[in-house]
Amino acid sequence: MDPIVFKRKRKNEVKCADTCSSSAAAPGNVNSDHVERNTDCNLQTSTSFEPHFKKKKVSARRYNEDYLKYGFIKCEKPFENDRPQCVICNNILANESLKPSKLKRHLETQHAELTDKPLEYFQRKKKDVKLSTRFLGCPTAVSEKALLSSYLVAYRVAKEKMAHTAAEKIILPACLDMVRTIFDDKSADKLKTISSDDIISLRMCTIAEHLETMLLTRLQTGIDFAIQLDDSTDLGSGTTLLVYVRYAWQEDFMEDFLCCLNITSHLSGLDIFTELEKCIVGRYKLNWKNCKGITSDGAASITGRHSRVIKKLLEVTDNGAVWNHCFIHREALASREIPQNLLEVLKNAVKVVNFIKGSPLNNQLLETFCSEIGANRTHLLYHTKVRWLSHGKILSRVYELRNEIHLFLTEKKSHLASILEDDIWVTKLAYLTDIFGILNELSLKLQGENSNIFQQVERIQGFQKTLLLWQARLKSSRPSYYMFPRFLQHIEENVISENLLKEIKLEILVHLTSLSQTFNHFFPQEKFETLRENSWVKDPFAFRNPESVIELNLVPEEESELLQLSSSYTLKTDYEALTLSAFWIKVKEDFPLLSRKSVPLLLPFTTTSLCERGFSVLTQLKAKERNGLKGAADMRVALSSCVPDWSELLSRQVHPSP
Repeated sequence: MDPIVFKRKRKNEVKCADTCSSSAAAPGNVNSDHVERNTDCNLQTSTSFEPHFKKKKVSARRYNEDYLKYGFIKCEKPFENDRPQCVICNNILANESLKPSKLKRHLETQHAELTDKPLEYFQRKKKDVKLSTRFLGCPTAVSEKALLSSYLVAYRVAKEKMAHTAAEKIILPACLDMVRTIFDDKSADKLKTISSDDIISLRMCTIAEHLETMLLTRLQTGIDFAIQLDDSTDLGSGTTLLVYVRYAWQEDFMEDFLCCLNITSHLSGLDIFTELEKCIVGRYKLNWKNCKGITSDGAASITGRHSRVIKKLLEVTDNGAVWNHCFIHREALASREIPQNLLEVLKNAVKVVNFIKGSPLNNQLLETFCSEIGANRTHLLYHTKVRWLSHGKILSRVYELRNEIHLFLTEKKSHLASILEDDIWVTKLAYLTDIFGILNELSLKLQGENSNIFQQVERIQGFQKTLLLWQARLKSSRPSYYMFPRFLQHIEENVISENLLKEIKLEILVHLTSLSQTFNHFFPQEKFETLRENSWVKDPFAFRNPESVIELNLVPEEESELLQLSSSYTLKTDYEALTLSAFWIKVKEDFPLLSRKSVPLLLPFTTTSLCERGFSVLTQLKAKERNGLKGAADMRVALSSCVPDWSELLSRQVHPSP
């Protein structure tokens, strides 16, 4: 024991003993028993040399409503004691700062310009702070940036039609590697909140719901719209009905994915209409009377004798909508009419393709052979009737590889090799390659986005006139084949007798005549009578003379607006710069009558190309490995033309799901 401490202890014991003895000697103070107890107590206390400190009692301060005049409210966060929060800078001070002097000092030093503000000013600020703290005070599972990143990854996965596991297996590991390499491990760990496919699926469903709400909010305002619909069978043998919508929004037409309905194949046309009614009217709360156009193909499931889905749709719109048979579908139907001799050429070409593509070994050997000899193409394409461009693509590939195919079939000792040895057959193949290539070009032009009825009719009528011109060329004394470049090159490079060339020319002439007739059947001129009467919609500046306006059958107010519009050089510049639909939407305030009459003519779809693209996406999403996927959310995000409002999504989901 320390000697100094021991000496102090001995002095205390001696002093205590002296005190006790003096107390005992004093008469009449206390009795002897009491003295003994005090002595024992003091001795016991003195033997414990550990010091005793008296704790200072600190009481927590309470918030007072009067502190608001200094700009402070009681913090809403669940601290142990009351803590003041500044309504100006939102800073939270310690409980010890709940003194008027300290609060006033904060106001004067940090917000000197507000020292003279009345109490009402801070009361208004108090409301804003409470609203913000109600949101910021809620605990969140992930930070706002991590949540936004999770949404962006899910959005990209859906747009690229990828499997949900791609985020966890490909995107996230790649991002972790990049961030870890460029920055550090701590930064990379922040990305681990965007991981599992369950989170991606959840985010995707949230985005899909958000996009659907955006679209319906626009359509439920009562604006006019047009739809296109088509059905198809997916890998699961279920029938899917896709519906797209076109509507005027802001400065132009918008085309967007409306809905995807899974229907059983045995449903009648009335049942299909009922399912469509439940979705459009029951779920989406849209009014059929605002529908100004319905576009579909001519399939019996939609327009057949017993289905009549289109008929029911026209009835619920009070015949205010027009039905358009898809221009591309009509063009494909018209191109199927082929004379028997040329049809045999097509069938034999398909047989050659099937012989090679039907065997993986033959297909691989042909590709290897073409690669070794340096051919421009190395493989063939399958022929599919349901694909619009199939005829032209398969014939073009067979014609380009005709020599390589002939050598390959000869080696294989196939009887099909004799087909390619026939010069007449190859000459006809060259013609079919040219004509179906031209039809493919027309089909691609008809598939353009935001196309209007005037453009499509012009393209079809231009092709019909071209067919008549070609027939006249072939009927002349000196026929010309400039319109068929492969055919022309083939007859120039090969010796073909005049008699054989005449026979082939007659077959070509028969085919062009048949093609012209079928186009006239599927695109009758009387169907476009309304367009001729409203030709001013296509080019209002072509009617500057009052005499030309009289022939348009417009009411006097519409005639006056048309003359004023056609006289404006400023609007002429806008007409040349904008699309036709955007132009008429722009002038709706200055020329309401003409705009109100022109927009319904331009609004209906002319093709079902969007539905066909949608089916391609559906096939990609419901691949064989995941054919059980419902795909509604994936389809919505992948096909929607609306862009998500990310700030709204983040504000809606304060508590992200783990």
